[in-house]
Amino acid sequence: MSQQQPLSFLNVSEPDEPKRDESISPWVVLIVDDEPEVHDVTKLVLTAYRFELKPLELLHAYSKKEAIDILSNRDDVALILLDVIMESEEAGLECAQYIREELGYHNVRIVLRTGQPGSVPEHEVMLRYDINDYKNKTDLTKSRLFTMLTSSLRSYRDLNRLELLTDELTKLNEGLEEKVKQRTFELESSNDALREAYNRISEQQQALVQSEKLASVGQFAAGVAHEINNPLAYLKSNLEFVQSSLVKLYRAWQFLANNSQLSPECAKSLSELEQEYQLNWALSESDDVMAEMHSGLDRIQLIVKELSVFFESNQTQFQQVEFYSQIMDSVMINLELDGINLSLIEFEKGGQFEIHCAPALLEHSIYCLIKNALESTGRMRKTIKITTKVEDQTLTIDIFDCGEGIADKLVHRVFDPFYTTKASEKHVGLGLTIASNIIKSHGGELSLTSALGKGTKATVRLPLS
Repeated sequence: MSQQQPLSFLNVSEPDEPKRDESISPWVVLIVDDEPEVHDVTKLVLTAYRFELKPLELLHAYSKKEAIDILSNRDDVALILLDVIMESEEAGLECAQYIREELGYHNVRIVLRTGQPGSVPEHEVMLRYDINDYKNKTDLTKSRLFTMLTSSLRSYRDLNRLELLTDELTKLNEGLEEKVKQRTFELESSNDALREAYNRISEQQQALVQSEKLASVGQFAAGVAHEINNPLAYLKSNLEFVQSSLVKLYRAWQFLANNSQLSPECAKSLSELEQEYQLNWALSESDDVMAEMHSGLDRIQLIVKELSVFFESNQTQFQQVEFYSQIMDSVMINLELDGINLSLIEFEKGGQFEIHCAPALLEHSIYCLIKNALESTGRMRKTIKITTKVEDQTLTIDIFDCGEGIADKLVHRVFDPFYTTKASEKHVGLGLTIASNIIKSHGGELSLTSALGKGTKATVRLPLS
């Protein structure tokens, strides 16, 4: 700029310029001033300057526009020595503002140098503009210039290092977040696998507990069968003897009554006995009493027989068997032996597969369900339907009947021991209870859905292994 004070380091002699090591990247310094003399002197003074063994690379701009053009193409400038008054009184300030706000260079150090004060006071410039130092050219001796340069470059270095560390920290955080997400996913997957394994173990434990319960009940049932069957046989035999004797007694009484007219004294005695003991009534009612006693004993025998299933079936070890040929065929044979018309059973077979089970147990449970479905149709003798399917290593058996159905309020009671809606002299209400417990002992479940007037569906779900 014209009429500015001469720089205080103009009397410095020009030293020999050292040879530059091309392998070391220099500190880039941009000198922005409209006076060529200032460029020459600054270059002369800074030729031998080194900071951390690195030399300077000086760039020169003679106006705000030239400075902006250079900075638009260079992002490695460490320090800008910026004149305030160039083509206008505030050209340097406008240039500093553009560098910060438009170009977004926040690490580069900006030092204002002026030979005469501008229109804006120095303290106000420092407050309003993002600059790092403000120097009068008359005060910039070589020593002060070196001091200012070193301080600015050190600040620029530290800012760059901080920015680099921040970037690395951000990348590390992003990588850590990704690793945390990945690890979280792996843990969740492991947790899902553990949860699934835990559920399988729990189901197996429940099945084992249920099997042990059945074994205990089986042992109890075996004891009950042994202890009750023997005296039960005596009772039935003695009851038949008593019934036979009563028949003979009744016939003898009738004979005496029919021939009482042959002896007045005998007729009188028979009349007195009849009045005192009501023998005619007692002997005539004995048939009904005997029938009720036979019915009660038959029911006890049926209960013992049902309970004996626990003992007999628990003697069977679990094994791998083919479902249709070894389970269902056996069930059908037993139904036919019991007088069931197999034409009333519509059975849809699927593909062949094996199941791990106690065959006798499983046969009995399916037998009970099919027989229960057939009996639910009553005198209508409608066809029942059986379907099977295997999905996700689970066997599903559906047994449909078109019987009268069960009221909603009673469905939950069908698995209760000794609950039955059928004639009690022929059914004791243990069939579905035993079937449900057997299926549970295999790790499966038995459910029942029913609607009045539409029929009932029993659904069995069993794991194949």
